[in-house]
Amino acid sequence: MVLRTLVRYLAASGAGSFLDRSEQEWRADPPPASGKLAVALLAYAHRAVTTLAEGEGWDAEYPRDTWLLRRLGTGYDTAVLDFTGISQPWLRKLAKRWTRWRITVGRARVTYGAGVRAVTRLSAFLRSTGTDSPAMLTRDVLERYLADLHRELAGRVVTHREHVSHLGSLLLDARRHQWEPDLHPSAMLYPEDYPKRPRPLPRALAGHVTAQLEDPVNLGKWQNPAYRLITVILMRCGLRITDATAIPAGCVIRDAAGAPYLLYYNHKMKREALVPVDDELETLITAQEERNRQRWPQGTPVLFPRPDANIDGTRPVRGNTYRRALYRWLEYCDIRDEHGQPARLTPHQWRHTLGTWLSTAMFPSTSCRRSSITILPR
Repeated sequence: MVLRTLVRYLAASGAGSFLDRSEQEWRADPPPASGKLAVALLAYAHRAVTTLAEGEGWDAEYPRDTWLLRRLGTGYDTAVLDFTGISQPWLRKLAKRWTRWRITVGRARVTYGAGVRAVTRLSAFLRSTGTDSPAMLTRDVLERYLADLHRELAGRVVTHREHVSHLGSLLLDARRHQWEPDLHPSAMLYPEDYPKRPRPLPRALAGHVTAQLEDPVNLGKWQNPAYRLITVILMRCGLRITDATAIPAGCVIRDAAGAPYLLYYNHKMKREALVPVDDELETLITAQEERNRQRWPQGTPVLFPRPDANIDGTRPVRGNTYRRALYRWLEYCDIRDEHGQPARLTPHQWRHTLGTWLSTAMFPSTSCRRSSITILPR
């Protein structure tokens, strides 16, 4: 029915090809009275035809100034890297080579995406100062740029440090790999150039909040069993949310004694890792794999495939999608902190909470106990 509706819509659209319109234009004018499935199928068909027409892989994508990451085998379906804001040809060439290297060595998308933004801002500053060649990028120019960054981003330490960090990495990597031999010898950053990090507050969750989150009654209020399983994994295994949503299928393995372990890829450490799991968590994972087989009989390579816009089941749930569901669940369960206010937390805080509890269990004489951890109201 959906396919028939879509074919009739295309025949009546007046377009001679999918390429006559962009994906956004097709999405903005979907078949009348069509559901999400028809829109997703329309977008999928447009991407498939576009890939056939324009090619994929590095040979086809690298010369372009806007990269679609799905064509580079990164697993990101809509992410785009835009180099058009880098006006200097030499700097754009350097940024593209640097970004390609970061992608191929397995850096997270948020890392190389932020790197492109940092270079784009540097480009605007260099244009305003007339610095139009790598030989003109001296330490003096960099110090003026750091001053301009401080003027704009002072007080926003995370963003400020991010820009400085990516610029320092670009200059260091360019020298290591000899990507730009004309780069001025003094073009480098030093540890003192980085803004100091503020001393962070404890990020572990209060025992009062943890007890509510782990309550089976509240966990049972998850309408999506996949999100409930992600929550349990975050609580008990301490994974980062990007690692948890990317857990592969067949992730439970056993040691010589038959004890179960969760196998996942630690993106920050760039290696596979194991964490022990109990029988209950293993049962939940098995149930999730059975649900996947019912939805995608041909199999899926990930434990948590996206429920929509995912015909072949290869795309994992996004971390931001889970976060939004988590906040709705917290509100629905009326989770309160020790001050009686609605609890506010991030998925990463479960990692800190587990780490704090483990350190307390290993060193019981420490003054930090799980039941006494507190967080300040925001």
